[in-house]
Amino acid sequence: MAAPRKSAQQLAAREKARAKAQELTARHEKLIDLAAEFFEQQEQAEQVRAEARAKADAILAKADEDAEAATRGAAGTVAAMVAAGEAKSAVAARLGLSGTEVKKMLDLHSAGRSEATPASAGDDQGEDQPDAAHAA
Repeated sequence: MAAPRKSAQQLAAREKARAKAQELTARHEKLIDLAAEFFEQQEQAEQVRAEARAKADAILAKADEDAEAATRGAAGTVAAMVAAGEAKSAVAARLGLSGTEVKKMLDLHSAGRSEATPASAGDDQGEDQPDAAHAA
């Protein structure tokens, strides 16, 4: 009688151990799934940040282009004022600029004209360019 009883205890102990192992395995599997979810979310967050950086860089590049175009337009306006016969010092006073700033604007306008019209540099048509540059 003692032997069957010991066997029954062993069987019960094994069943209990199996149940506990199954419980630990299920918990372990759940933790693995949660960890995988965590890493997927981290990757998604990094991807969102990278896309945002790319968009921000594109926006800033466009803003730089637009600001440069506006500055060239302002330089064209300064050149038009000087071309209308106004003295550089008077243009500077009227616009609240220093003489150096007026000179920089005129230099920028001249540089813009020479870059914009390299093919017509020897033509007489290049003389009509200031109005076209001012309109742009």
